[in-house]
Amino acid sequence: MDTTYLKEFMDILALEDKEKAVLFVTQLLETNTLDIKTLYLSLLAPSLTHFFCTEQDQDVCIWKEHTRTSIIRTILEISYLYVLKNMPKKRYLSKKIVVLTPAFELHEIGAIMNTHFMLLEGLNATYIGANTPKQEILSSIRAYQPDYIALSVTNPYNLVVTKQTIEDIRRFFPEVKIVLGGQAFSHLEPSLDLTYDYLLLNYEDLKEFAKDVRTS
Repeated sequence: MDTTYLKEFMDILALEDKEKAVLFVTQLLETNTLDIKTLYLSLLAPSLTHFFCTEQDQDVCIWKEHTRTSIIRTILEISYLYVLKNMPKKRYLSKKIVVLTPAFELHEIGAIMNTHFMLLEGLNATYIGANTPKQEILSSIRAYQPDYIALSVTNPYNLVVTKQTIEDIRRFFPEVKIVLGGQAFSHLEPSLDLTYDYLLLNYEDLKEFAKDVRTS
């Protein structure tokens, strides 16, 4: 991972300077100093996983986390143009992938980033939103008729509702393959007994998944 610009970017985020952060990233992309994948892996992902509050900031920790997330979300929206520019000419559109976060899961940055990575791998991926109720997920499967449904979960407290959602997908749409991703799956309790077809814990996992989709 190229960490050349990570410290400078983290220092800007610590100041909560949205304008400077956006201009900093845009300059890196426009000058081809970093490509879009390196930007995501080397700057954006670490900036979220390495977030912490000092003792004096405890009272406003959630506010600070939301501010940082808002900055990263804006950068992702701007970066989408570069995603489009860097998508491979050969696209694999026959297999549909729907990406979302289940009910009560409000952290969506990882889901958006993984959707962009899938597009950069030439896949037909669509992000449909965060905090998606189970019935809406089932409705989206009926509407989009995807081959894969990718559930992104950051908060471990949301794993129970994720399990319930998976069970209903298996019940009503057994042909749809389940893809899981997010920090909540890093240390899964065996007792939870989640069933899935793919578990994406890093970019290498995603590339292997993309290879399977392209050859299936």
